[in-house]
This record gives sequence, structure tokens and C-alpha cells, in this order.
Amino acid sequence: MGLGFPFALFTNVIFFIYWLSKRNKYFLISLLVLLGVSYHTSRFVQLTFWSSDVPENAVSLKIMSYNVRLFDLYNWTKNEKTRDKILTFLKDEDADVICFQEYYYSSSNQLDTRDTLLQLLESKHYFEHFTTKVKESNKNNNYSNFGAAIYSKYPIINSGIIAFENDGTNNCIYVDIKRETDTLRIFNAHLGSIRFQSEDYDYIGGKGNPIKQGQKPAEQKILGRLAIGFEKRVSQSNAVLKEVENSPYPVIVCSDMNDTPISYSYNQFSSELNDAFTVSGNGIGGTYIGNYPFLRIDYIWYDDYFQSTNFVTHQNILSDHKAISCTLYNSI
Repeated sequence: MGLGFPFALFTNVIFFIYWLSKRNKYFLISLLVLLGVSYHTSRFVQLTFWSSDVPENAVSLKIMSYNVRLFDLYNWTKNEKTRDKILTFLKDEDADVICFQEYYYSSSNQLDTRDTLLQLLESKHYFEHFTTKVKESNKNNNYSNFGAAIYSKYPIINSGIIAFENDGTNNCIYVDIKRETDTLRIFNAHLGSIRFQSEDYDYIGGKGNPIKQGQKPAEQKILGRLAIGFEKRVSQSNAVLKEVENSPYPVIVCSDMNDTPISYSYNQFSSELNDAFTVSGNGIGGTYIGNYPFLRIDYIWYDDYFQSTNFVTHQNILSDHKAISCTLYNSI
């Protein structure tokens, strides 16, 4: 039902406009429906009219979350310049902290993502964690590494990993950064993927993980895999939130949740943290690039220590996810 909500919403908007143009009282039915779901609608569509300026007496932090789909390692986009475009985009945005999901690093010189980012960005501090290593087909004993990373302009004084017992591929990492007189804890969570097969992507758009191409097709069909994914993310959300609650420092959580704003995982996070999009976003919040519009599965959360402004869902089509960013600040 959560996945279908945007389509039900769009259908009711069309009916509302149609019946209203016909001056038919049936428009009241759609109007009542739209009013009844306005709280949920605000998680998908936002209109912010107030100033995006950070107060003069505040310390700010621009943070970005981006599932880069391995920097287009396997040329899904059919454009050999996509990787360079991603790097240029990151440089132009100049975020203070960037959380990468589906991060890729090769120990060979050919695709040394780490060194490239360190040279290109002002973010000279980083923490990486790899859940998958694949030996490259050469004689130099090089490996391709797949996982998550956090790059920061501020010093990283501590780091950690939250492993998921039910998923060895996805996980959550965190770092403590020193900013001005503050210490902040930043989580980068990539919750359980649904493991769609190629035929599933014919419906939803996007591409699968090439590491999995050789495996046998799963027995479950698309709805079965969705159900397994939803259930898997329940315990993962709880594991991350337990660490959030135990944090000795103010908390920011960047996440590819693989879940919509109408899901158990979202509501668990929403009960503890603020969703930057609903506070300072504008327009449609969809972050997954596929055949289904409005599919919002990437988030930036923060606790009450911060305030949020200038949330942006970037429209660059360079991955199967859109990058998201915002500025968080607190008064001093």
C-alpha cells in the first residue's frame, strides 16, 4: 500500500480536477480523500516558502547522501563520461560531508576512486567499509571493493560499523567528526536491498547488481521479494536506531532505506528524528530513477540539536538514485 500511495494520490488529484471542472459534486469525494491523507502527502511533496538563509549566529554543515551505483562501474548509463560527471557534480556541490552508498574502490590504479576523490574534493578525511571484495583478473593481486564510505572536510576522531545479522551485503557505518567546538556523529545507513531480478527491473526501471548476475533466479516473484525486504529492514532499522539513541553526540543519519515514507522503517526513524525533506524540501521528493515516479527511498535525518534548510533533491540522472543534500545548522 505504501508503494501504491503516490499513484492513488495522483489518481485522486486527477478526479478532483475533472469533477470540479464539470461542476459535479463528486469532486467533494476526492477532496475529502486528499484532505484525509494530507499528512502522508507531505512526505512525498513539499512546498517551502520561508527563507533558506542560515542565521548569522549559527554554525552550519552541508551534508549530502548519494547512492552512486559504483560510480557507473559497469556502464549502465551507456555513457563512458558518467563517472567523470559524478565527480564533477560532487566537486561543484562542495558538501562538507558526503555519505556514499554502493561505494566502489579498486586497489588498481585504473579505477582508484579513493585517491580521485581525495584529490578532487576538499574532504580529506574519510572512512570506508567494504562488505564485498572481488579479485580482479590480473596478476597484481588487486581487488574490487564494494561498500559504503563517508568523506568529511572535518577531522574524523572515531568510527564504527553496525553489522546486520540478516544481511551481509548491507550495513551501517558511522563517524564522529570534530566541527568547531562540537563533536557530531554521522551515520550512513544502507538498509536491505530487495534483490530484484532482471525481469523485475523491466517493470520498475533501473538496473540490478552485476555481481549477482551469475546466480540462479530467486523462487519468489516480485511481491514475494518485496515482502522479504520489508521484513528484513525491520530489524535493521531497530539496530541503527538503538545506536542512534545511545549516541553521546548530536546525530545525523544519511540513508538509502529502500523503503517509502509509508513504511515501518520510515515511521521508526520519524519517531526519533526529523526528516530534512519534510522540514525544508520543495517539490516532489522522489529519489529513485525508474519507471515509477515519486518513489522516495533516500533520506537525511537529524535530531533536535539541528535545524534544516535548503533541502535539495538533485535532478542529475547519473545513477539509479538522485543525490540529496541539505544544510543543517545550530545556534552558538
